Formats: sequence, C-alpha cells, structure tokens
Amino acid sequence: MITELQHRSFWKKKKSQAGVKVFLFFLVVVCSIIFYQLFSEKHYYFEPWTEVVLKKGDSLEVFYQNFSFFEKFSFKWYLKKNPEAFSTILEGTYLLSGEYSAQSLLEHLKKGPESEIIKVRILEWWSIYDIDEYLASKGYLQAGEYVAYATNPEKISALSERYEFFDSSVKSLEGFLYPDTYHVDVKDDFLKTLVSIQLNTFKNKVWTPLQSDFSSFQQKTHLSVYEAVILASIVEKEEKNPDNKPTVAGIFLNRIRKGMLIWADITLCYQFKKPYSTCTPAVISKNVYDTKNPYNTRQVAWLTPTPIANPSENTIRAVLQMKSTNYLFYLHDSQGNIHYAETNEGHVKNKNLYL
Repeated sequence: MITELQHRSFWKKKKSQAGVKVFLFFLVVVCSIIFYQLFSEKHYYFEPWTEVVLKKGDSLEVFYQNFSFFEKFSFKWYLKKNPEAFSTILEGTYLLSGEYSAQSLLEHLKKGPESEIIKVRILEWWSIYDIDEYLASKGYLQAGEYVAYATNPEKISALSERYEFFDSSVKSLEGFLYPDTYHVDVKDDFLKTLVSIQLNTFKNKVWTPLQSDFSSFQQKTHLSVYEAVILASIVEKEEKNPDNKPTVAGIFLNRIRKGMLIWADITLCYQFKKPYSTCTPAVISKNVYDTKNPYNTRQVAWLTPTPIANPSENTIRAVLQMKSTNYLFYLHDSQGNIHYAETNEGHVKNKNLYL
C-alpha cells in the first residue's frame, strides 16, 4: 500500500523531471536560435551610395564596422572559410548601395575602388534648366545636354517601359528627377547614369512608399499621378515652409474645383526655359498679363502643361495628404509669414495689413 508520503514524493519527482525537460527544451531552442544567427547566411544592407574609404593599413573592418554582432560574426566566419576572397582588395574609395551577401560584397570590393567619383547635389525646387546650368558650370556636361536628354521623346518612351509612374505621353522628365545628393562614377555614361539614379530615387523614395496615397488622392480629386506631381512642383516653388505646404496644396485644389485660376506667379517663368535665377520679380511683373504663355496661371486656367520643378518627397506627401480648409487665398508678408483668406475681401484686407 502506497503511503501519502510516497505519493507526494512520486509527484514531486515527476514535476522535477518535467521541469528539467522543459529547461532542456528551451535550452535547445535558444542554442538553435543562436547557432542559426551565428552561422546562417546574412545579407548586409548599406544606405544608397554609402562611401567607404579603405586606407593603407586598414582592415576589412571598415566595411563591416556598423554591422550587428551576428552580422559581424557571420561575415568573419565567411572570411575565415574563404581567406583568398579578400587578398586582392585595393586601397581607395568604394561606393556601396543596397543589399549584399558576404560573397557579393567581396566580389564588389574585388572590382577595385571607384576611379573618380563626382558628387552631384541637386536641390529641391530646381527645374531641369537649373540642373543643366549647375552641371555645365561644374564642367560635367555641355550647356543644354541635360535639358535635351530630359525632353527627348525617344528616351522618355524607352524609360516609360521601366517606370510605371509615367508613360510615353509625358513630354519631359521634369518632376521625376528627384532632388538629392548623388555620387556618379565618371567612368560610366555620366548623363545616363545620373538620370537613371534620379528616377530610381523617385521610385524608391516617392512612388513605392506613397502608392496608396496616390491612389486615394486620385479617388478624392480625380487628378492623375502626373497632375499630382505637377501640383507638387508648383507648391514646391510657392511655399518653402513644410508646415504650410498641405494647406497651400488644399488652396490650389479649392481654386481648381471652383474653376478659378491658380494664381501662382512663379509658374510663368518656366516658359522661358531658363534657370529660375533669371526670372526676377521685375520679369514676372512684365509678363503677368501674357495670355499666350501656357504656364501663366494668372491667365490660363488649370494646371501647367508639365511640372515646373522637381519636388521633394516632403512636398509630394503634403499634396497627397493636403489639408482641407475653406481658404481660397494666401500671401506672404515681408518676413515670409503666410496669411490665409476665404474670400477676396479677406485677401484684400490681408494685403493692406501685411504688404
């Protein structure tokens, strides 16, 4: 006959054995995870156009110093198994973009450093004419080359097959040539490479993350993707303060819906096909009544025929997520502060108060 003491001892032993089994199970799981993290193949990500300089006496650690612990271990393990893989890597500047396996990273490095890298800084609110002037002033291209490429119907048609955000009906790449700082290797076709990088950046920074916003914008406004970019380019030139851009975009849309003129003076400058620095207030005043200028939104209804600049992601997002108000007018005072009005009477009052 089993006594109460024996019964308790039996179940205590069973619980102890179960506890050990659970502990061993979790230990195996944890060890498996650690083993997997240490020895599984990793992929290493670098921000677009990351510049890494390998100097005399440096080790390959300059390339993986920002990796996580497990990524570093995995990469070092790969090097240990493949010691010949890094024997031919030369000193110099390397550009890295995107995702690499250990093998593809080393293969990229074995190609050698970039021969000569040009740093190109394209500013927000620049048009193709501004970019053209900048590139020519640096000696990277002949004057007019960039504009000719960006407005070439054959090149636009070919590119439209690669980029779904515009089609061959687009007359210019204006609006999609994303403003950013780029590194271009002069051993490549400089012009083709730069334009390709700009379009890819637009795709990665604007089109891919904001596709659903573009779709919602189309449903709410019945404007196309191209028209959204046109509107964003006007907002980019009209308003520098990011906080005001959604409201200004909403004002332009309010005016469009009511059949009013947009009234953005800067737009008329685009017709002159020159950098914006040449379009002074005096030039605008002289041409503001020109009804034959299709870019003159004080005389011609609707949006401009093309974008008038290359807007940033921030401005495009502001347009797609515009702020709904009853405002129809705005103006800036001498300090750059913006003042809104719902009626022309209110706008005139703001003029008298702030101008």
